[in-house]
Amino acid sequence: IGVFLMEEALKLKRATYHLWTFTISKLISSFGAQVYAFAISFYILQETGSATSFATNLICSILPRALVAPFAGYVADRYSRKTIVITAQIATTLAITGLLVVSLTWGLSLISIYITTSIIAITSTFSGVTFTSSITGLVDETRIQRAMSMNQMSISFAAIGSPAVGGLLYGTVTMRVFLFMFITAS
Repeated sequence: IGVFLMEEALKLKRATYHLWTFTISKLISSFGAQVYAFAISFYILQETGSATSFATNLICSILPRALVAPFAGYVADRYSRKTIVITAQIATTLAITGLLVVSLTWGLSLISIYITTSIIAITSTFSGVTFTSSITGLVDETRIQRAMSMNQMSISFAAIGSPAVGGLLYGTVTMRVFLFMFITAS
């Protein structure tokens, strides 16, 4: 009986750890992608004054998500979810690093921003779908509803808070510092 109780306590501790790791990871991932989208769109609008360029960046954020989401669900069902999430985060980090290198070398161009925005949209879709679908494997049955609510809370908090944080960062740091911060968070 003592061994059984210790195993149950260990399972509970592991489930708690997974729940909080999941929530924090999901929050950082969602928040980072949305802060980037807001700040870079604001940068485009301020630098070009063009609503068309601004809207094109929004399309580069929304359209890839819509096109890739069903495929991301299929991949999440078929392959290692841990590998998918880690690969998506690495791809996000590499994309932002690439944009930072372009910024330092030639200066930011709209095409480099559009490409990076599209890559981040795709990687965040894979990461988000995979994270959400992995909830049942990370927590025990009694915490699934709590994990789902924390998942939705992370998404909602990112959607509400990202424009404020993105605007604050855009107004206080250079775009290069902003990109470096995003790389570090990623």
